[in-house]
Amino acid sequence: MAREFTTGKAQAVTPEDFNERVKRLLANKPESVAPEPKIRAKTGRPPQKA
Repeated sequence: MAREFTTGKAQAVTPEDFNERVKRLLANKPESVAPEPKIRAKTGRPPQKA
Protein backbone atom coordinates (compact mmCIF):
# COMPACT_ATOMS: atom_id res chain seq x y z
CA MET A 1 0.00 0.00 0.00
CA ALA A 2 1.27 3.45 -0.81
CA ARG A 3 2.51 5.68 1.96
CA GLU A 4 0.09 8.44 2.93
CA PHE A 5 1.51 11.95 2.91
CA THR A 6 0.28 14.82 5.04
CA THR A 7 1.54 17.63 2.80
CA GLY A 8 -1.96 18.56 1.66
CA LYS A 9 -1.05 17.92 -1.96
CA ALA A 10 -2.69 15.34 -4.20
CA GLN A 11 -0.73 12.12 -4.54
CA ALA A 12 -0.76 9.66 -7.42
CA VAL A 13 -2.51 6.36 -6.73
CA THR A 14 -1.55 3.26 -8.65
CA PRO A 15 -4.33 1.12 -10.13
CA GLU A 16 -3.26 -1.71 -7.82
CA ASP A 17 -3.64 0.50 -4.72
CA PHE A 18 -7.00 1.75 -5.92
CA ASN A 19 -8.29 -1.77 -6.59
CA GLU A 20 -7.10 -2.95 -3.16
CA ARG A 21 -8.90 -0.07 -1.44
CA VAL A 22 -12.11 -0.75 -3.36
CA LYS A 23 -11.96 -4.46 -2.49
CA ARG A 24 -11.58 -3.62 1.20
CA LEU A 25 -14.47 -1.15 1.11
CA LEU A 26 -16.77 -3.59 -0.69
CA ALA A 27 -15.84 -6.44 1.65
CA ASN A 28 -17.30 -4.55 4.62
CA LYS A 29 -20.38 -3.31 2.77
CA PRO A 30 -23.67 -5.18 3.28
CA GLU A 31 -25.51 -6.46 0.23
CA SER A 32 -27.12 -3.60 -1.65
CA VAL A 33 -30.89 -3.49 -1.82
CA ALA A 34 -32.66 -1.97 -4.80
CA PRO A 35 -34.13 1.42 -3.86
CA GLU A 36 -37.88 1.72 -3.85
CA PRO A 37 -39.25 3.82 -6.71
CA LYS A 38 -40.23 7.31 -5.66
CA ILE A 39 -43.90 8.20 -5.92
CA ARG A 40 -44.40 11.52 -7.58
CA ALA A 41 -47.09 13.83 -6.33
CA LYS A 42 -49.73 14.43 -8.94
CA THR A 43 -50.16 18.03 -9.98
CA GLY A 44 -53.13 19.46 -11.81
CA ARG A 45 -51.09 20.73 -14.73
CA PRO A 46 -50.01 18.88 -17.89
CA PRO A 47 -46.34 17.95 -18.39
CA GLN A 48 -44.12 20.63 -19.91
CA LYS A 49 -42.64 20.12 -23.37
CA ALA A 50 -38.92 20.70 -23.79
